[in-house]
Amino acid sequence: MDQGDAAVWAAALGIAGTLAGALGGALVQGRVVRRQVRDQEAVDVRHRLRQERQAAFAAVLDRCGEAEAGFSSVITARAQPGWEEGADHRELWAPTNAALEALQRSVTAVTITGPDSMADLAAVLHEEIRAMANALRLPAADFAQRVRMFGEHKVALEQARRDFVQEARTVLAAPER
Repeated sequence: MDQGDAAVWAAALGIAGTLAGALGGALVQGRVVRRQVRDQEAVDVRHRLRQERQAAFAAVLDRCGEAEAGFSSVITARAQPGWEEGADHRELWAPTNAALEALQRSVTAVTITGPDSMADLAAVLHEEIRAMANALRLPAADFAQRVRMFGEHKVALEQARRDFVQEARTVLAAPER
C-alpha cells in the first residue's frame, strides 16, 4: 500500500468515525430529551392532580357548610308554635336538599380524584349531614328528641370534618414522586 492509499483510508476512517460519533451523540441526546420530556409530563400530571384534589376537597367542605346553613331556617320554623307536622314543607327544605345534592356531587368528585381514604372520609361527612337532616325530618316522639339526635350527629360531623381536613393536609403535602 502506498502513501496515497493510506491517506485515503485514513481520511475515510476519520470521516466514518466522525459520522458515527455524531450519530451516536444525536441518539444519546435524543434519549435524554425524551426522558426529560417524560419526566416533566409526569410532574405536570401530579401537579394537576394535586390541584384537582385540592379543589374537590374544598368543594366538599363548602357544600357541608351550605347544608348546615340550611338547617337554621328549618330549626327556627320547627320551633315555632304554629308548626304543623303533616304540612307540606318542601319549600322550607329546598335549600338544604339542594345543598345535599351538591354535596353528593362533591363527594363523587373526591371519589374520582382520590385517594380512597379521602373518598371514604367525604362519604362519612355526607352521611353525617344527611343524618342531621333526617333527625329533623323523620317522625320522632317530640322536638327535644329531634334536637338531641341532631346534636349527636352534629358532634359526629365535627369530628368527621376534623378527620377530613387532617387527611387532606396529609394528602396534599405528600412529596411529589
